[in-house]
Amino acid sequence: MARVMSELNPELAGSLLEVCREGAGETGEALTRALGGAFAVTVGEATTVADAQLGEELNGSGLALAFHVGPAALAIVLPEASGLLPDWYKTPDATGTSKLATLAQELSMLVLPEALAVGETKASHVANLKEALAAAGMNDGATHVALQLTSGEKSGSLRLIWPLTAPAALYAAAAPAAAAASPPPAAEAKPAPKPAATAKPAAAARPAAPSRHASDLGDLPRYSRSLLKISVPVSVELASKKETLQEVIALAPGSIIKFDKGCEELLRLLVGENAVAVGEAVKVGEKFGFRVTSMLMPPEHFVTAKRARSA
Repeated sequence: MARVMSELNPELAGSLLEVCREGAGETGEALTRALGGAFAVTVGEATTVADAQLGEELNGSGLALAFHVGPAALAIVLPEASGLLPDWYKTPDATGTSKLATLAQELSMLVLPEALAVGETKASHVANLKEALAAAGMNDGATHVALQLTSGEKSGSLRLIWPLTAPAALYAAAAPAAAAASPPPAAEAKPAPKPAATAKPAAAARPAAPSRHASDLGDLPRYSRSLLKISVPVSVELASKKETLQEVIALAPGSIIKFDKGCEELLRLLVGENAVAVGEAVKVGEKFGFRVTSMLMPPEHFVTAKRARSA
């Protein structure tokens, strides 16, 4: 059984470089899916932050990804000055947020050794990468690996830096920028005149029901939140068919079962026995994965209403 790594230290560099070089092609594909363009990746050597002289390059906004390992974390940063980041990454919508979260999960498997016990992953815009990394505990002796990225005529470096001893502070630099961007409070509005006594009051508009996101689940009652801890089987269905019992008994090593489903058709994601989504098979490192392309609505059930017979 492989030994689980529980610490981020300089000795991690050798195995990390090996993993990065083996998965360079898939890392480029993951970046392409998340950020657009067509990325090619070249892995550099491990150095210290002081030797890499990162001060000026990181003195600006960019994308920061954090991979927590125990109390510390490894950061991956891509400066906005590289021109490789899409415009939406600063204020992503639901789709953009999902892309960045998926990118963080994929990179945790493509650039980090499998034996490393990675916990929480996070990806977000940071107002100043240099200040954020310093606040998160980066020092001149931290280990650094550069992945050189090219996409068309643009190029830049994706920087891997560890350890960060205070990873919670990595995204704190984004808060002041958000506050500064908020508009000043509007001038106090004058009270509207009261309607005449003869006028009929207008019907009050019903407020729209707020949409519920994953971040709102903490607002649920305690008994409802406890249901979220129940483990359910999740499986991906390739295809299915019915066979006679005689055909099943006749199965042996080397038997081939032919399905009517085409190899280009989407797969179904099942929770228990219920299909909840469709998607396609993907390879994430040496593992099998499933990318959701669309969600399925639950089937509708209709019950015929019968009039009760009179006595």
